[in-house]
Amino acid sequence: MGNYEDTLQEFNRARINEDAANIERIYFYKTDKKVDPKREDPFWIALGKLPVLVSAPHAVRHYRQKKIKMSDQCTGAIAYLLNKLTGCQAIATTKLYGGDPNHDNPCIYKDRIVEICNREKVRLVLDLHGAARERDFDVDLGTNGGKTLLTKVRLLETLEHNLRNFGLNKVSLDHFAASGSNTIANFVAHKLKIPAIQIEINKQYRVPSQNPQGFHRLLGALTESIKELSVDR
Repeated sequence: MGNYEDTLQEFNRARINEDAANIERIYFYKTDKKVDPKREDPFWIALGKLPVLVSAPHAVRHYRQKKIKMSDQCTGAIAYLLNKLTGCQAIATTKLYGGDPNHDNPCIYKDRIVEICNREKVRLVLDLHGAARERDFDVDLGTNGGKTLLTKVRLLETLEHNLRNFGLNKVSLDHFAASGSNTIANFVAHKLKIPAIQIEINKQYRVPSQNPQGFHRLLGALTESIKELSVDR
């Protein structure tokens, strides 16, 4: 298992909290300006060598029921950094394009996930979301009662263990269960037959400028988990 103190020192030396702020500002700019996805690609995609895909569908503002919904702050930057730190596959929204990847069917975001999973032989999808600061958990792991794990319970156990190992002790299960038929986690599990986990991150761990240590803990836990879960067992 990774050592939290070593990881913290490494991230501090790399000024990774500043990197996160810059990434968020450059790639995941928050605006109400809508783009036409047929003319401008609304997604950021980065490929890697590991068979894990990290997704951030609400990295920028999105539409739901014809209303603009707020972004899940810093989830895009987290996906970006995990790609750089581990070599995992990654996808995130970068433009307000008129849809909501976690609710739409059909869905152009899910279409891109299918392409990545098939081409890169992905074996696990981690779908990042943001929870409000007042939620009584650090991280919630949604699996629709275990259904999106496709019997691979070890995936959830490893992720939960690493979160606690890096100091995120309030880990809940299925507070947001990802139970909707069109959620990314359910879609991936049922349509692609790939295990998927919806990860809801409390806002206190998504504000690197205010809580760099907490951000480092979260990033360390996810980095360690992706590296471990990329190995066949």
